[in-house]
Amino acid sequence: TLWYASGDATRRDLAQAVRSMLKPVGIEVDLKSGSWETVERNMHANPTLFGWGSLDPMELYHHYSSKAAGVEYYNPGYYKNPVVDQHLQQALDAPTWQQAVPFWQQVEWDGKTGAGVKGDAAWAWLLNVQHTYLADECIDLGKGAPEIHGSWSLLNSLDGWKWTCK
Repeated sequence: TLWYASGDATRRDLAQAVRSMLKPVGIEVDLKSGSWETVERNMHANPTLFGWGSLDPMELYHHYSSKAAGVEYYNPGYYKNPVVDQHLQQALDAPTWQQAVPFWQQVEWDGKTGAGVKGDAAWAWLLNVQHTYLADECIDLGKGAPEIHGSWSLLNSLDGWKWTCK
């Protein structure tokens, strides 16, 4: 069973796509949807379609730390790998963000283990949503920033927009 939040056409379509992709390899997937309250009651025992995305590496902590297991929507599968936990702690303990980066990267794969696809594949990451905007040709929106889940990142650079037509 694959759960997703009802009322969200994107999640519904993704769930249907997952089912279609798994069928040829012999895996039958039942789709179930419900309110987030219903999804919450089922997400620890069943695969669940989430939408995540952040520029903050703490998202890695929330997904993969055994300390975050089962806390709200964090680590709903109760993933636990002591080496990954060690890399997460090293990243948190690093004195600067620059020194933390290698440890955050090792969470995914350190050459022997990790939470990423080369290791435990703790999450089945499906896609990155690309946002499309229509804008007047006279507006220069400047350089866009990466867009995170649930944000209006386009508006983050509003102060840099320019009107180019006379």
